[in-house]
Amino acid sequence: MESRTKASIRRIGIDELMPRMKNLVFIDARSTTALARNPLQVPGAVHVSVKTFDEKVGLLPRDRAMVTYCT
Repeated sequence: MESRTKASIRRIGIDELMPRMKNLVFIDARSTTALARNPLQVPGAVHVSVKTFDEKVGLLPRDRAMVTYCT
């Protein structure tokens, strides 16, 4: 039987993120158009737009907590 991990979702601020940045995966969930308009990203972030999330979710690492961001 496949085991599943329950996800918890909560909003956190930059002050809480800074000390943990090396242990997190950052997902830039902006559309391709929004990313083209403003290409600045969190260093090391992975771009996975909401439109393509279902097809790319399996490629994301599962051994670290994930933080998504968008505009």
